[in-house]
Amino acid sequence: MRTLIRQLLATFLGILLTSATLFAQETSAVAKKEGFANMQVDQVILWMFVGGMLLVIVLALLFLLYSLLQISHALDKKDDEPETPVFSLTAAVPLEREHEIMMEHEYDGIRELDNKLPPWWVAMFYLSIAFGVAYWWYYHVRGDGNVQESEYVAELVEAEQQLALMADRVDENSVKLLTAKDKIQSGEAIYQKNCVACHGKMGEGGVGPNLTDAYWLHGGDIQSVFKTIKYGVPAKGMIPWQTQLSPAQIQEVASYIHTFEGTNPPNGKAPQGEMMENK
Repeated sequence: MRTLIRQLLATFLGILLTSATLFAQETSAVAKKEGFANMQVDQVILWMFVGGMLLVIVLALLFLLYSLLQISHALDKKDDEPETPVFSLTAAVPLEREHEIMMEHEYDGIRELDNKLPPWWVAMFYLSIAFGVAYWWYYHVRGDGNVQESEYVAELVEAEQQLALMADRVDENSVKLLTAKDKIQSGEAIYQKNCVACHGKMGEGGVGPNLTDAYWLHGGDIQSVFKTIKYGVPAKGMIPWQTQLSPAQIQEVASYIHTFEGTNPPNGKAPQGEMMENK
């Protein structure tokens, strides 16, 4: 009877795992098709209800099967048979019965014990094997995990994001002159889009002052140019650009403006302000 019940238990567990897999696949398919955010409230409640009922049924059946195993074990047990657990991960003999499996030979008063490994040790061993298989499948077969190469790439992406975040935190006190070609090109694009109307295509000046000579109204160093662009000069008609450009963009266009120094374009506007180094 115990054998029959265990066969039924194994069959039931197989059916249960198959049903759970199909249920998970169906739920995942619905979620992918409609999206969790777009699912109706009644659909979410329905899936939660079905999942909850399935869990209750599983627990009830497991309890019923466990009870049947206990009854079968009690019926099959002989009066002189020592107690053994219904479920056992190993065939280890209990401590009180170890004298039954002592081996005949001994050395220096020590007899050899032919017992199985402790259940907790075997359980950990089985769990280690299961973990190793899952790890191998996840990282090396499916490739979803961050192995060393993908982890390195992920760290590079994160580092670039951190650098971009740091660039957006720059202000007139911490700004540095950029010299990288891509940054200068980005600053040129910003200048051509926003500054040409007042300062000319080549920085020769127009409504605004000439940006190519050594004379500056509000300072010619990178910090002063950054500050002028950021806060503007409303009294002279220059708007503050801090609401339209990010700190990183202001740094780029300020660095590009510094490339105008000494270019002497034609039709340059007369010098304005004080003579100072453009650094």
